[in-house]
Amino acid sequence: MELKKITSEDSGWHFGALNTTTKQLEDFSLEKMARDMGSDAPELCRMIGLLLDDEGSGIFDGEKDVGGPSDVAMGDDDGYWDEVNEIDLEGFISGLVADKGLPSSTQDKHRRRRAAIVMIKKTITISILMQSTNQKANAPQSILGIFLQSAHTPQKVIDTLAHIGISISTETINCAIRLLSVASQENLCALGQSLLASYVYDNFDVDLKSHVPIAEKSDDSLKHLTSGLLFPLVHGITTDDLKCSEELWSRSALNPRVNKAHLPPKKTWRDLLSIHPELSTPHQPTRRDRFNSWVFLSDLCTHGPEYFCRFKGGIANPEGIDQIPVVKTEITAARAMDVNNSTVSGNIRAVVDLLQQGGIYDPVELVAENLDTPDISQHVVLIHGDLGTGEQLQGIHLRRSIEATPWDRFQHIVFIPGLFHLKMACAEAIWCCFIHPPTAREDETSLIHDVALLRPKETGIYCSKPGFRRTHQLIGHAGICQRLDCWRVHIKMKGFCKP
Repeated sequence: MELKKITSEDSGWHFGALNTTTKQLEDFSLEKMARDMGSDAPELCRMIGLLLDDEGSGIFDGEKDVGGPSDVAMGDDDGYWDEVNEIDLEGFISGLVADKGLPSSTQDKHRRRRAAIVMIKKTITISILMQSTNQKANAPQSILGIFLQSAHTPQKVIDTLAHIGISISTETINCAIRLLSVASQENLCALGQSLLASYVYDNFDVDLKSHVPIAEKSDDSLKHLTSGLLFPLVHGITTDDLKCSEELWSRSALNPRVNKAHLPPKKTWRDLLSIHPELSTPHQPTRRDRFNSWVFLSDLCTHGPEYFCRFKGGIANPEGIDQIPVVKTEITAARAMDVNNSTVSGNIRAVVDLLQQGGIYDPVELVAENLDTPDISQHVVLIHGDLGTGEQLQGIHLRRSIEATPWDRFQHIVFIPGLFHLKMACAEAIWCCFIHPPTAREDETSLIHDVALLRPKETGIYCSKPGFRRTHQLIGHAGICQRLDCWRVHIKMKGFCKP
């Protein structure tokens, strides 16, 4: 009776792979299924627990007791549970044994992970029985089948698991994937046609090795493709905020019809110093001074003498300026494009293809083909990418600036670099000024002298091609050392010394 109850449609575990939606995938929770099984079929869960030698786990009964007779004698299995410790089960376990005040000893961690593994086995075993009783009760099987497909699992493996009852068949999986693809395309169009979407694209390579050699291009198996993403613009942004294409074009230096005398002055790095002006108050530290003080205190308590580590919790967060609220942003993946975006023409194809996936077309085509899509002529579209993408988009604007229509000259494209790529540009600028030039080695205060102290065996690498990560680490470590040295000098000037 219990098995019949949990396999009924009212139980909520009829997945319906032939009517799959992204909401079904997002809402599925193995923890919730385990709890529902424990409440709706307690005797069945207890019987499966006995067969799995887990009489005292209490997971299904809501007791959240991670002890039990079978958990005590584990001396010979410590190596196994040390390996299980590497599995990412923290969130899964916390959902089962939260707010219990359990100690964090090694043995207790092993017990908690064992309880989580046994609970997974219980849930999967009962789900196999559920599908045998009612084929429509196949929620875990459908989720696992779609996951196996996304992980490029061989078809023979999926078919084997389907016969066992752990997965659904490959035909059903393919049908579900097609439905999800159609739904994803509809979501892309709805998001793109709202004119409140931001676009991201980047290149990726696939090595398509052929099992049968051919005479033509036998060594050319590397395929250059382009991936794309769309995500909504939040924080109260409206379409009127993006309706500025004509105004930006009228002030662009690329506009051949603009009066050069009316162009705004070019910005330099000095303008960054006044981007957030503040009123000067006598005998009061400025905003920049307060931030520098926070950095000095943070370095002292984090990397300084062990005595100061106790004060790290008393350091408040730095002062926020025009802080953007953190929100969860939904990201929708676009279809991969057979485009090599290492050239200007390739980037043109990538941008046009990505906009078409978002339901945005050339306004001339809208009139000619009577398409029911919004006109992008008056609006701008934000494009994100790496620094190479920014250079290619700048090349598009240079080449297309003489075109007659806003669409043909890509007037609507506005490139937004990411913070990571901004850091890359700053790190390269520091390297070009303070490490690479031979004259920098003559200055004792130059960064290359810190390299000789921090990385004495890597000075040659830093002077040639260190890469971003190595340069970024050097800048951070050198700054920490210099600030700690300032503390040393300050303490010495105050007359303090070691006893």
